[in-house]
Amino acid sequence: MQEQYDEQPELITPEDFLPPNPFPLDAQRMGFDRWTGDGGCMIAFAANLDPAKLSHKVVAWLMLLAVTVPLVTTLWQELV
Repeated sequence: MQEQYDEQPELITPEDFLPPNPFPLDAQRMGFDRWTGDGGCMIAFAANLDPAKLSHKVVAWLMLLAVTVPLVTTLWQELV
């Protein structure tokens, strides 16, 4: 009976009350969290997309185009 009371109770940490982090591990290593600016919101949104759904794939491609088209047009204007 005494063995039951010898174990230390598991303490609760403040992280236990936080919601799960929606960011992938790469973004967490780079320092993105839920309080990061617009880039953090875009990463959280993209991390929640499901590759099995066609509509999510379309949204991912549109996000990719929204980021790359201005970059490519700016580079084209600078080089020509």
